[in-house]
Order: sequence, then structure tokens, then C-alpha cells
Amino acid sequence: MSREDAERVIGEFDGDGDGTLGFGDFVRMVDGGGGDGREFDGDLRRAFEMFEEDKGEGCITPRGLQRMLVRLGDRKSLDECTAMIRPFDLDGDGVLDFPEFQRMMN
Repeated sequence: MSREDAERVIGEFDGDGDGTLGFGDFVRMVDGGGGDGREFDGDLRRAFEMFEEDKGEGCITPRGLQRMLVRLGDRKSLDECTAMIRPFDLDGDGVLDFPEFQRMMN
């Protein structure tokens, strides 16, 4: 996702107008699909891809999470990002794949 695309998405869901997505804004973004679920799955997939360090990598690494959080205005250390991933990393590989991300978001 380009910087411009990320800024457009942030602008659409930024509830308080501060230029960042808070957790509630993020949940609203991925929960806004409704319908038969296909749109939600697409929105969730796009949200997942925003956090991939390398496009198409298929996982969210601590560094990818850190990079996106910085773009969203929330600076976290690499250790903090690793700790954020750990409870949802079901296979213990240190990253979140899409099914783990889906589980986290549900």
C-alpha cells in the first residue's frame, strides 16, 4: 500500500481528526464491511497487507507492525511490537499470518 493510500484510509476512519488511527478507529475500519462477509474479508485482508513489512510476504513481523504504527502516529519499540504479536502468534514463529490476524481481530 502506498503512503497516499494509507493516508486516504486514515482520513476515512480517523474519528477525532488528529491524523492518526486510534485502536477504536482501526476496529471500526476492519469491522465496517457488513453484508455477506465478503466485503469484511476484503477489508480485513487490506488491513493485514498494510502491516506487512514486504508486500505479499504473507505475515506481519514485529518490524512491519512497528513501521505501520509509526505511520499511524504511535511509536513503539521493536520489543513492544514483539510483545503485541506474541499472544496471537499461535504457531510460535514470531509473526502473524492472516488466519492469526483474523483471530486477533475477531
